[in-house]
Amino acid sequence: MNPPLTAGIRRGLEDIIRLCRRAEALAARGREWYDSDPELGVPHLAADSLVLKLGEAVRRLPEDFLRDRAEQPTWRRAVGMRNRLAHEYDAVDYEIVWQVISVHAADLRRHVETLLEDREDDPDQ
Repeated sequence: MNPPLTAGIRRGLEDIIRLCRRAEALAARGREWYDSDPELGVPHLAADSLVLKLGEAVRRLPEDFLRDRAEQPTWRRAVGMRNRLAHEYDAVDYEIVWQVISVHAADLRRHVETLLEDREDDPDQ
């Protein structure tokens, strides 16, 4: 059994949910909108920013928290994508970024919401 969530972990998870919802809202504008600005790439840059922040929010969770939940590969992927965007920004595959905001953000949000809900039902908290 995992230990109770600290207030700091809970805030970090709530931040992840907030960022996932923003990514989902961005994706809800549609793929046509996402690809609509080839000159400046503003929708791509907006998606980059959200994915960077999302990965950073996951990276800030305590190492033992992430290690105890290593069966969920989304944590590692979020941090890896953040690192790719931050350090290899000239080699970003915007198809992958689109998949992150249009599919994986919702999956991560649901997973984190479940973690928080399970803890609310835990009488040992």
